[in-house]
Amino acid sequence: MPTSGFASSPVEPLDIDIIREMYREGVVNLAGVDPRLNASRIAQRLKVGRARVSGRLRFWDRIGFLRRYDVWLNPTLLGWQGAWVSVRVDHPRRKPEVLRQVGLVDGVVSALDFLGEWLSVGLLGPDRASILRRVALIRGFTGVTDVDGPIFWQPPTPRRPLTPLDLRILRALRERPTATLSETARRVGVSTRTMTRRYAELVGDWAVWFVPVFDFSVLAPPVVSLTLALRPGTPHEPILRALRRPFPLLLETRPGSWAVDGSTDTLVAFLVLPSAARMEDLHRLAEGLDGVQGVELLTMVRMHAFPEWFDQHLASLTRPAPRAPHAAPGPLR
Repeated sequence: MPTSGFASSPVEPLDIDIIREMYREGVVNLAGVDPRLNASRIAQRLKVGRARVSGRLRFWDRIGFLRRYDVWLNPTLLGWQGAWVSVRVDHPRRKPEVLRQVGLVDGVVSALDFLGEWLSVGLLGPDRASILRRVALIRGFTGVTDVDGPIFWQPPTPRRPLTPLDLRILRALRERPTATLSETARRVGVSTRTMTRRYAELVGDWAVWFVPVFDFSVLAPPVVSLTLALRPGTPHEPILRALRRPFPLLLETRPGSWAVDGSTDTLVAFLVLPSAARMEDLHRLAEGLDGVQGVELLTMVRMHAFPEWFDQHLASLTRPAPRAPHAAPGPLR
Protein backbone atom coordinates (compact mmCIF):
# COMPACT_ATOMS: atom_id res chain seq x y z
CA MET A 1 0.00 0.00 0.00
CA PRO A 2 1.34 3.51 -0.77
CA THR A 3 2.45 5.47 2.25
CA SER A 4 2.33 9.20 2.75
CA GLY A 5 4.80 9.85 -0.04
CA PHE A 6 7.87 12.02 0.17
CA ALA A 7 6.77 13.89 3.30
CA SER A 8 9.44 12.07 5.35
CA SER A 9 11.89 11.65 2.45
CA PRO A 10 11.85 14.59 0.05
CA VAL A 11 12.57 14.26 -3.65
CA GLU A 12 16.31 14.16 -4.14
CA PRO A 13 18.48 15.16 -7.11
CA LEU A 14 19.34 11.44 -7.28
CA ASP A 15 15.69 10.65 -8.10
CA ILE A 16 15.85 12.95 -11.13
CA ASP A 17 19.20 11.48 -12.18
CA ILE A 18 17.85 7.92 -11.93
CA ILE A 19 14.81 8.74 -14.07
CA ARG A 20 17.03 10.40 -16.66
CA GLU A 21 19.29 7.33 -16.79
CA MET A 22 16.28 5.06 -17.25
CA TYR A 23 15.69 6.71 -20.64
CA ARG A 24 17.99 5.48 -23.37
CA GLU A 25 18.54 8.90 -24.97
CA GLY A 26 19.06 10.72 -21.65
CA VAL A 27 15.85 12.74 -21.92
CA VAL A 28 12.22 11.84 -21.31
CA ASN A 29 10.28 10.53 -24.28
CA LEU A 30 7.45 8.05 -24.68
CA ALA A 31 9.28 4.79 -25.23
CA GLY A 32 12.91 5.00 -24.16
CA VAL A 33 12.85 3.08 -20.86
CA ASP A 34 14.48 -0.30 -20.22
CA PRO A 35 13.13 -1.61 -16.89
CA ARG A 36 15.96 -4.14 -16.63
CA LEU A 37 18.56 -1.39 -16.31
CA ASN A 38 19.54 -2.48 -12.81
CA ALA A 39 20.74 -0.47 -9.84
CA SER A 40 24.36 -1.46 -10.39
CA ARG A 41 24.48 -0.11 -13.95
CA ILE A 42 22.65 3.09 -12.99
CA ALA A 43 24.99 3.61 -10.03
CA GLN A 44 28.02 3.06 -12.25
CA ARG A 45 26.80 5.63 -14.76
CA LEU A 46 26.01 8.16 -12.03
CA LYS A 47 29.20 7.37 -10.07
CA VAL A 48 27.33 6.80 -6.81
CA GLY A 49 26.98 3.79 -4.52
CA ARG A 50 24.71 0.97 -5.63
CA ALA A 51 22.99 0.95 -2.22
CA ARG A 52 21.82 4.55 -2.70
CA VAL A 53 20.27 3.82 -6.10
CA SER A 54 18.73 0.56 -4.92
CA GLY A 55 17.26 2.32 -1.87
CA ARG A 56 15.55 4.96 -3.98
CA LEU A 57 14.10 2.36 -6.37
CA ARG A 58 12.71 0.38 -3.43
CA PHE A 59 11.24 3.57 -2.03
CA TRP A 60 9.47 4.32 -5.33
CA ASP A 61 7.95 0.87 -5.22
CA ARG A 62 6.93 1.15 -1.57
CA ILE A 63 5.03 4.42 -1.97
CA GLY A 64 3.49 3.44 -5.34
CA PHE A 65 5.21 6.16 -7.40
CA LEU A 66 6.15 3.80 -10.25
CA ARG A 67 2.93 1.82 -10.47
CA ARG A 68 3.92 -0.51 -13.31
CA TYR A 69 5.15 -0.69 -16.88
CA ASP A 70 2.91 -0.98 -19.92
CA VAL A 71 4.60 -2.81 -22.81
CA TRP A 72 3.76 -1.47 -26.26
CA LEU A 73 4.34 -2.72 -29.76
CA ASN A 74 5.79 0.03 -31.96
CA PRO A 75 2.64 1.14 -33.86
CA THR A 76 4.60 1.69 -37.09
CA LEU A 77 4.86 -2.11 -37.33
CA LEU A 78 1.08 -2.05 -37.82
CA GLY A 79 1.13 0.98 -40.11
CA TRP A 80 -0.22 3.31 -37.40
CA GLN A 81 1.04 6.64 -36.06
CA GLY A 82 0.36 8.59 -32.88
CA ALA A 83 -0.82 11.91 -31.50
CA TRP A 84 -1.46 13.73 -28.25
CA VAL A 85 -4.51 15.85 -27.52
CA SER A 86 -5.34 18.03 -24.53
CA VAL A 87 -8.87 17.55 -23.22
CA ARG A 88 -10.66 20.06 -20.97
CA VAL A 89 -13.62 19.00 -18.83
CA ASP A 90 -16.31 21.26 -17.43
CA HIS A 91 -15.47 20.22 -13.85
CA PRO A 92 -12.74 18.01 -12.32
CA ARG A 93 -15.36 15.65 -10.92
CA ARG A 94 -16.23 14.73 -14.53
CA LYS A 95 -12.80 13.24 -15.14
CA PRO A 96 -13.52 9.62 -14.12
CA GLU A 97 -16.44 9.43 -16.55
CA VAL A 98 -14.53 11.21 -19.34
CA LEU A 99 -11.59 8.84 -18.84
CA ARG A 100 -13.98 5.89 -19.03
CA GLN A 101 -15.40 7.17 -22.33
CA VAL A 102 -11.97 8.01 -23.73
CA GLY A 103 -10.73 4.51 -22.92
CA LEU A 104 -13.45 3.06 -25.18
CA VAL A 105 -12.20 4.93 -28.26
CA ASP A 106 -10.30 2.66 -30.66
CA GLY A 107 -6.65 3.70 -30.60
CA VAL A 108 -6.57 5.47 -27.23
CA VAL A 109 -3.64 4.00 -25.28
CA SER A 110 -2.74 6.44 -22.49
CA ALA A 111 -3.75 9.53 -20.55
CA LEU A 112 -2.14 11.94 -18.10
CA ASP A 113 -4.36 13.56 -15.47
CA PHE A 114 -3.51 17.11 -14.39
CA LEU A 115 -4.81 18.97 -11.35
CA GLY A 116 -7.93 20.87 -12.36
CA GLU A 117 -9.78 20.59 -15.66
CA TRP A 118 -7.19 19.19 -18.09
CA LEU A 119 -6.19 15.75 -19.35
CA SER A 120 -3.62 14.76 -21.98
CA VAL A 121 -4.63 11.78 -24.11
CA GLY A 122 -2.38 9.60 -26.29
CA LEU A 123 -4.03 7.93 -29.28
CA LEU A 124 -3.08 6.01 -32.41
CA GLY A 125 -4.53 5.81 -35.90
CA PRO A 126 -3.64 4.45 -39.34
CA ASP A 127 -3.36 8.00 -40.72
CA ARG A 128 -3.91 11.61 -39.72
CA ALA A 129 -7.46 11.69 -41.01
CA SER A 130 -8.44 8.78 -38.79
CA ILE A 131 -6.85 10.45 -35.76
CA LEU A 132 -8.80 13.63 -36.48
CA ARG A 133 -12.01 11.57 -36.53
CA ARG A 134 -11.13 10.13 -33.12
CA VAL A 135 -10.46 13.64 -31.81
CA ALA A 136 -13.87 14.78 -33.08
CA LEU A 137 -15.45 11.85 -31.25
CA ILE A 138 -13.75 12.84 -27.98
CA ARG A 139 -14.82 16.45 -28.50
CA GLY A 140 -18.45 15.33 -28.44
CA PHE A 141 -18.28 13.48 -25.10
CA THR A 142 -20.49 14.70 -22.26
CA GLY A 143 -18.43 16.84 -19.91
CA VAL A 144 -15.77 17.78 -22.51
CA THR A 145 -15.66 21.52 -23.16
CA ASP A 146 -12.52 21.82 -25.29
CA VAL A 147 -9.95 19.71 -27.12
CA ASP A 148 -6.57 21.15 -28.18
CA GLY A 149 -4.45 19.45 -30.81
CA PRO A 150 -3.70 16.94 -32.04
CA ILE A 151 0.10 17.06 -31.95
CA PHE A 152 1.25 14.25 -34.23
CA TRP A 153 4.29 12.08 -33.57
CA GLN A 154 6.04 9.38 -35.55
CA PRO A 155 8.49 7.03 -33.79
CA PRO A 156 11.56 5.44 -35.38
CA THR A 157 10.63 2.59 -37.72
CA PRO A 158 12.16 -0.80 -36.81
CA ARG A 159 14.62 -2.18 -39.31
CA ARG A 160 12.93 -5.59 -39.60
CA PRO A 161 9.44 -7.09 -39.18
CA LEU A 162 8.58 -9.14 -36.11
CA THR A 163 9.01 -12.91 -36.26
CA PRO A 164 6.66 -15.42 -34.57
CA LEU A 165 9.23 -15.76 -31.77
CA ASP A 166 9.32 -11.98 -31.34
CA LEU A 167 5.54 -11.96 -30.96
CA ARG A 168 5.66 -14.70 -28.33
CA ILE A 169 8.27 -12.70 -26.43
CA LEU A 170 6.17 -9.55 -26.70
CA ARG A 171 3.12 -11.31 -25.30
CA ALA A 172 5.16 -12.65 -22.37
CA LEU A 173 6.61 -9.21 -21.68
CA ARG A 174 3.17 -7.62 -21.70
CA GLU A 175 1.93 -10.16 -19.18
CA ARG A 176 4.94 -9.77 -16.86
CA PRO A 177 7.00 -6.68 -17.81
CA THR A 178 9.50 -6.89 -14.95
CA ALA A 179 10.12 -10.65 -14.94
CA THR A 180 13.75 -11.63 -15.37
CA LEU A 181 14.92 -12.61 -18.83
CA SER A 182 15.52 -16.17 -17.65
CA GLU A 183 11.93 -16.37 -16.35
CA THR A 184 10.60 -14.97 -19.62
CA ALA A 185 12.78 -17.41 -21.59
CA ARG A 186 11.24 -20.36 -19.73
CA ARG A 187 7.73 -19.09 -20.43
CA VAL A 188 8.49 -18.57 -24.13
CA GLY A 189 10.37 -21.87 -24.46
CA VAL A 190 13.82 -20.64 -25.50
CA SER A 191 17.23 -20.50 -23.87
CA THR A 192 18.21 -17.54 -21.71
CA ARG A 193 20.95 -16.75 -24.22
CA THR A 194 18.46 -16.58 -27.09
CA MET A 195 16.08 -14.54 -24.97
CA THR A 196 18.79 -12.06 -23.99
CA ARG A 197 19.82 -11.56 -27.61
CA ARG A 198 16.25 -11.20 -28.93
CA TYR A 199 15.28 -8.85 -26.09
CA ALA A 200 18.26 -6.57 -26.81
CA GLU A 201 17.36 -6.55 -30.50
CA LEU A 202 13.70 -5.70 -29.85
CA VAL A 203 14.52 -2.86 -27.45
CA GLY A 204 17.44 -1.54 -29.52
CA ASP A 205 15.36 -1.55 -32.72
CA TRP A 206 12.51 0.41 -31.06
CA ALA A 207 10.18 -2.52 -31.78
CA VAL A 208 9.14 -3.00 -28.13
CA TRP A 209 8.53 -0.12 -25.73
CA PHE A 210 8.33 -0.09 -21.96
CA VAL A 211 6.15 2.85 -20.89
CA PRO A 212 6.31 3.65 -17.15
CA VAL A 213 3.02 4.48 -15.42
CA PHE A 214 3.71 7.02 -12.66
CA ASP A 215 1.45 8.24 -9.85
CA PHE A 216 2.57 11.74 -8.91
CA SER A 217 -0.14 12.11 -6.29
CA VAL A 218 1.92 10.10 -3.78
CA LEU A 219 4.66 12.74 -3.79
CA ALA A 220 4.52 15.52 -1.24
CA PRO A 221 6.06 18.29 -3.42
CA PRO A 222 4.15 19.13 -6.61
CA VAL A 223 5.42 17.84 -9.95
CA VAL A 224 4.55 20.24 -12.75
CA SER A 225 4.60 20.12 -16.52
CA LEU A 226 5.97 23.33 -18.04
CA THR A 227 5.27 23.92 -21.73
CA LEU A 228 6.90 26.92 -23.37
CA ALA A 229 5.98 28.23 -26.82
CA LEU A 230 9.20 29.61 -28.32
CA ARG A 231 10.05 32.10 -31.02
CA PRO A 232 11.26 30.12 -34.08
CA GLY A 233 14.96 29.40 -33.81
CA THR A 234 15.18 29.91 -30.04
CA PRO A 235 17.77 27.51 -28.55
CA HIS A 236 16.59 25.33 -25.68
CA GLU A 237 19.78 25.04 -23.61
CA PRO A 238 19.96 28.64 -22.30
CA ILE A 239 16.32 28.38 -21.18
CA LEU A 240 16.92 25.08 -19.42
CA ARG A 241 19.97 26.49 -17.64
CA ALA A 242 18.00 29.52 -16.45
CA LEU A 243 15.24 27.27 -15.13
CA ARG A 244 17.62 24.90 -13.36
CA ARG A 245 19.32 27.60 -11.33
CA PRO A 246 16.33 28.18 -9.00
CA PHE A 247 14.60 24.85 -9.80
CA PRO A 248 17.31 22.16 -10.08
CA LEU A 249 14.91 19.19 -9.99
CA LEU A 250 14.09 19.38 -13.69
CA LEU A 251 13.69 16.77 -16.41
CA GLU A 252 13.68 17.95 -19.99
CA THR A 253 11.71 16.17 -22.71
CA ARG A 254 12.95 16.01 -26.28
CA PRO A 255 11.82 14.08 -29.33
CA GLY A 256 15.25 12.49 -29.80
CA SER A 257 14.86 9.98 -32.65
CA TRP A 258 11.18 10.83 -33.03
CA ALA A 259 9.41 13.13 -35.47
CA VAL A 260 7.07 15.43 -33.49
CA ASP A 261 5.07 18.28 -35.01
CA GLY A 262 6.33 21.68 -33.89
CA SER A 263 8.93 20.22 -31.50
CA THR A 264 11.60 22.81 -32.36
CA ASP A 265 9.32 25.69 -31.33
CA THR A 266 8.09 24.09 -28.10
CA LEU A 267 9.98 23.18 -24.94
CA VAL A 268 8.43 20.79 -22.41
CA ALA A 269 9.99 20.08 -19.01
CA PHE A 270 8.89 18.41 -15.79
CA LEU A 271 9.91 20.07 -12.53
CA VAL A 272 9.62 19.14 -8.86
CA LEU A 273 8.91 22.36 -6.96
CA PRO A 274 9.85 23.00 -3.32
CA SER A 275 6.19 23.89 -2.66
CA ALA A 276 3.01 24.81 -4.50
CA ALA A 277 3.65 28.46 -3.60
CA ARG A 278 6.64 28.50 -5.97
CA MET A 279 4.46 27.96 -9.05
CA GLU A 280 3.94 31.69 -9.46
CA ASP A 281 7.70 32.25 -9.23
CA LEU A 282 8.28 29.63 -11.94
CA HIS A 283 5.63 31.17 -14.18
CA ARG A 284 7.13 34.67 -13.86
CA LEU A 285 10.62 33.38 -14.52
CA ALA A 286 9.57 31.40 -17.59
CA GLU A 287 7.54 34.15 -19.24
CA GLY A 288 10.44 36.57 -18.82
CA LEU A 289 13.03 34.40 -20.59
CA ASP A 290 14.28 35.53 -23.99
CA GLY A 291 12.47 33.76 -26.81
CA VAL A 292 9.49 32.58 -24.74
CA GLN A 293 6.14 33.57 -26.26
CA GLY A 294 3.75 31.53 -24.12
CA VAL A 295 3.72 29.58 -20.86
CA GLU A 296 1.50 26.69 -19.75
CA LEU A 297 2.01 25.31 -16.25
CA LEU A 298 0.05 22.28 -15.01
CA THR A 299 0.36 20.09 -11.92
CA MET A 300 0.67 16.39 -12.79
CA VAL A 301 -1.53 13.93 -10.87
CA ARG A 302 -1.21 10.44 -12.37
CA MET A 303 -0.83 8.48 -15.60
CA HIS A 304 -3.40 6.03 -16.98
CA ALA A 305 -2.87 3.14 -19.39
CA PHE A 306 -5.47 1.56 -21.69
CA PRO A 307 -3.95 -1.79 -22.75
CA GLU A 308 -6.87 -3.15 -24.76
CA TRP A 309 -5.71 -1.77 -28.12
CA PHE A 310 -2.34 -3.50 -27.93
CA ASP A 311 -3.89 -6.73 -26.64
CA GLN A 312 -6.32 -6.84 -29.57
CA HIS A 313 -3.74 -6.10 -32.24
CA LEU A 314 -1.19 -8.47 -30.77
CA ALA A 315 -3.84 -11.21 -30.73
CA SER A 316 -4.59 -10.55 -34.41
CA LEU A 317 -0.90 -10.85 -35.28
CA THR A 318 -0.49 -14.16 -33.47
CA ARG A 319 -3.78 -15.69 -34.66
CA PRO A 320 -3.22 -18.34 -37.37
CA ALA A 321 -4.42 -17.32 -40.82
CA PRO A 322 -7.59 -19.18 -41.88
CA ARG A 323 -7.19 -21.93 -44.47
CA ALA A 324 -8.60 -21.36 -47.90
CA PRO A 325 -11.82 -23.39 -48.44
CA HIS A 326 -11.16 -26.95 -49.65
CA ALA A 327 -7.40 -26.37 -49.65
CA ALA A 328 -5.38 -29.53 -49.50
CA PRO A 329 -3.10 -29.80 -46.48
CA GLY A 330 0.45 -28.79 -47.20
CA PRO A 331 3.49 -30.98 -46.57
CA LEU A 332 4.80 -31.26 -43.03
CA ARG A 333 7.97 -29.27 -42.42
